[in-house]
Amino acid sequence: MRILCLLILILLAPVFTLAQSEQFEMVKVAEDVYAAIRKEPPGLTVNGNSVFIINDRDVIVVDTTLTPGTAKEELAALRRLTNKPVTYVINTHWHDDHIMGNQVYRDAFPHAEFIAHVKTREYLPTTGLANRKQAMAPDGYPAFINFLRSLLERNKKQSGEPLSAEERSTYASDLEIAESYMAENPGVEIVLPTITLDDRLTLYRGERTIDIRYLGRGHTSGDIVVYLQKEGVVITGDLVILPVPYVGDPQSHPGDWSATLQRLIALHASVIIPGHGPVLRDDSYLQLMSRLFASIREQVEAAVRRGETLEQTRKSVKLDEFRKTFVGESPVRRAIFANYVIGPAVAAAFHDASCKADC
Repeated sequence: MRILCLLILILLAPVFTLAQSEQFEMVKVAEDVYAAIRKEPPGLTVNGNSVFIINDRDVIVVDTTLTPGTAKEELAALRRLTNKPVTYVINTHWHDDHIMGNQVYRDAFPHAEFIAHVKTREYLPTTGLANRKQAMAPDGYPAFINFLRSLLERNKKQSGEPLSAEERSTYASDLEIAESYMAENPGVEIVLPTITLDDRLTLYRGERTIDIRYLGRGHTSGDIVVYLQKEGVVITGDLVILPVPYVGDPQSHPGDWSATLQRLIALHASVIIPGHGPVLRDDSYLQLMSRLFASIREQVEAAVRRGETLEQTRKSVKLDEFRKTFVGESPVRRAIFANYVIGPAVAAAFHDASCKADC
C-alpha cells in the first residue's frame, strides 16, 4: 500500500472526437477548445488529461501529462489543429501526471510562460523533488513494476485467485505507464512556474476570457481551475477524478474538498473537463464527490472530538454506501476505493481535523 500511495502522490454539451491515438482522443468541447482525454483505464498509476485553448494568435495549454513522450504525442495532435505558438502552459497542480511534459513545451516554445498556484512553485523543488527521488528508488516504481509483472505472468492476484479481464487490462496499462516513467523521467528537468497566483488570474485573448481561479484546497493545497465562462467550460484538474477520486495522505484535504467542489459547481459550467476521466455535461458526479467528502469530514471530526486514534477512526468511519456507488461490481475500482479513499482520505481528514496550526 505504501508504494501505491506514493505513486498516486506523484502522479455533454455537444462534444465529439476529432482525432485519436492509441492512448488519447482529442475531443472538441467548444469552438477552438480541445481536450486530450486519456484512454488508459483507471488503475494504480495514471496519466492526466490535457486541454488546448486555441486563440486568435496563440494557444494556451492546461496540464502536460506524465512523461515527455506522451506530451510530444499530444503536441503533435495540436499541431494538426493549428500552427499558432503556445504562449502559456497552466498546471492545475503539482503532481507528475500533470507537469512532467512541461519541458517539451518549453523546448518547443522558449518564450512560453508557465502558470500555477504559488503552492505548486513551493512544492516542486522541495517535497516534490524528494517524492520523485523516492518513486525512482528501488522500492518505488521499480518495485511496483516487478509487482505488476508478477501478477500478469502468474495471471493471479496475491490471494491466488485468477485475474479478471478488467484486472489484466488495467495492470498491463499500469505496467506500460510505470515503465515509461522510469525510462523517460529520471532525466527530465522540472520546469517551475514563471507566474503564480494565490487567488485569481485572468488572461484576455480577443473576445475570450481565460479565468484561472483558486477555489480552495482539495486534491492538493494548490489546486486551480480554468474557467471559460463564455464557452461554459471549466477545466478542473484533479479536483474532479473519475471513476473514483484519488486521495493522497497528507497532501490532500478531504475536509475542505466538499466545500471547494460546491464553489466549482456554483460556476454553472455546462462542460466539465476532469483531471482524469471523460468530459462531463452536468454536475451530478461533482455532487456525488462533494457528498462523499462531506461525509468523511463529518465522521472524522466527530471521531476526533471523541478522542479516537487514527486506527479507531478508520474503524468508525462508514463509507459502504459510497463504495457501492463508486465501485459497482468492478474489482479494480474496489481496490482504488480501498487504497485511496478508505485509507488515505480518512488519514488526511484526521490529520487536518487534529491539526491546531495552519496545516
